Amino acid sequence: MYLTYSEFKSILSDSVDEVTFDKLLVRAEIQIDTVTNYFYSMPGINDIESDSISKYPWLKARSDVFKKALALTIDYMNSNNVSNSADLKNNSFSSIEIVRTTLQSANKDISNTSSGLAVPDEALMILGPYGLRYGGVQSV
Repeated sequence: MYLTYSEFKSILSDSVDEVTFDKLLVRAEIQIDTVTNYFYSMPGINDIESDSISKYPWLKARSDVFKKALALTIDYMNSNNVSNSADLKNNSFSSIEIVRTTLQSANKDISNTSSGLAVPDEALMILGPYGLRYGGVQSV
């Protein structure tokens, strides 16, 4: 588990209750792991807890950004009733609302996120500068 409910509340204080958080956490972790190529879930390579308490500011910042992206994904999933990428592909919603920004789909055949995953673009944008976005080929 990458994020506790108290950490989530410190990032997005007025977002979801603890029951909803617990329900969406695992699905959001799967989505974030996918876009980061399992950066923090590979055993023995990178550890989010060690990075969180590191004496190196960039490691702490990287873990903080990862947690913020996860929190944004949970909020996105809750706000748009999306729990996985199949919900996006099935176009089960027509608008996206994140904080005070609302985007409405003009064409129901077009996915509402650039990644095709249930991860908001804002989360993808903050992951990039810390090297947490994976853009390569998963397998051949």
